[in-house]
Amino acid sequence: MSEIKLTIDGQKYTINPRLTLGEYMSLQKVNKESLNTPKLLEMITGIPEKEIKKIDSNRTLYLVNKILKEKMENKKNPVQATFEFNGVLYGLETDLTKLNFGGWIDLEVFISEGFSQNLNKIVALYYRPIKAQIGKKYVLEPYDTEECLKRSEEFLNLPFDIVSGASSFFLLFTKIYTENTLHILKRKNKKMMRRMKAVEFMKKILPPKIMSLLPQDFIKPN
Repeated sequence: MSEIKLTIDGQKYTINPRLTLGEYMSLQKVNKESLNTPKLLEMITGIPEKEIKKIDSNRTLYLVNKILKEKMENKKNPVQATFEFNGVLYGLETDLTKLNFGGWIDLEVFISEGFSQNLNKIVALYYRPIKAQIGKKYVLEPYDTEECLKRSEEFLNLPFDIVSGASSFFLLFTKIYTENTLHILKRKNKKMMRRMKAVEFMKKILPPKIMSLLPQDFIKPN
């Protein structure tokens, strides 16, 4: 797909025909009911809405047919295990047991803050630079928070079709992760409630001296 060039009132614009990850995220945030054609074109081309409104209707139709068809076409892209972007080869982390503790903490934060608004960070967490590769097997760089956040900003310009196939994988894991987390919290709450009831019952039947011998973390559970 070649770049689309457009001139409006002497100002030249170059439009990338591929939808970027940042553009996709912006489209997910917008209120679809209030989205009009000029605003949509501004979001996916970078051309100010006021400039787009200067274009005659025929050229507007051209933009809609040409750009939107290229950028917004619903394609079923396969999961890409590796890809190259800005001269760096990246690989998908498929074995989450290899993710270090910092990675798990950040993943929990990204998910809790919202999948859609943190999609670039989640992509940057899963896709990390490859430091060694033999055939289809590769070893990724260890997870680092600062590098992930830096990479997430760069990935806003990443063509979305590269990672769209893996987005279902991210969504599925997020769903499983959230359900498991809620299940663990429910179990923990039930266990805590049973312990608190036991402590209250023991206070009623045991002398204070004996109660004082019990571990404080049992009497006052966190």
